Amino acid sequence: MKKNLTDKQVQAYRLVSGEFEGLSTDEAARRMSITPQAVNRLLDRARTVCPQLFPLLTKQEANVKALFAIGWTRAEIADQLQVGLSRVSQIIGVINDKQGTNLQLSPIKMLSYQPWMDNKIVRKF
Repeated sequence: MKKNLTDKQVQAYRLVSGEFEGLSTDEAARRMSITPQAVNRLLDRARTVCPQLFPLLTKQEANVKALFAIGWTRAEIADQLQVGLSRVSQIIGVINDKQGTNLQLSPIKMLSYQPWMDNKIVRKF
């Protein structure tokens, strides 16, 4: 027998999930006309039925993930969200931790030795 989420569980998930409305549990409770504790109980039950939906991302985390999915760079995401590059990197780390993924927006470029560099080296003493 396949278990499904109830309409209330789906509503709570959509209100609280950053991939949808991204409200706090208090705001979701007001919208649903129930207590914040009831919202948490609905989400806990939803987690047991559909664990793949959890953990929830915040609105900002969901935005970064969505922009990454369409191929934006860290700098473009930082400009769009009006945050620093370090904040974007921090958000990516949180998404990776929460979802067990490994988002890498751009490969790390490393300088490697090339023979033509020999005459470009300047030593200062």
